[in-house]
Amino acid sequence: MNSLTCPRCRKNSYSSYEASFLVCPYCGFKFSKKYGAEKRLDERTKQEIPFTFVYHEENFEASTLDVSEKGLSVEIFGKPPVTVSDIVGFSIRDNQIKAKVRWIVKLQYKSRMGLQKLN
Repeated sequence: MNSLTCPRCRKNSYSSYEASFLVCPYCGFKFSKKYGAEKRLDERTKQEIPFTFVYHEENFEASTLDVSEKGLSVEIFGKPPVTVSDIVGFSIRDNQIKAKVRWIVKLQYKSRMGLQKLN
């Protein structure tokens, strides 16, 4: 359990995961221990939508984690050779998405990516 001190009101709360953005229970400020204040202006909506991520002619099973108007985070099963700043294109349901890779976390059997929508 991680102790979190709110950057706005300076009161303590707790979280089991230091990288997730939480709302301070005292003043409502959104922040994480690892990243500080939330910088996104768009509200993120948790949505898990499965899709196939194709990169350099290789298919990877994937799913969205959350979606906002300007971006999304995805979980990809496997380790595609994607790097930060790459431009990727894929289809979710009937939507064609072109996005820039902003961050990547490679785990043992999967990867997570933050994507900024370009279209």
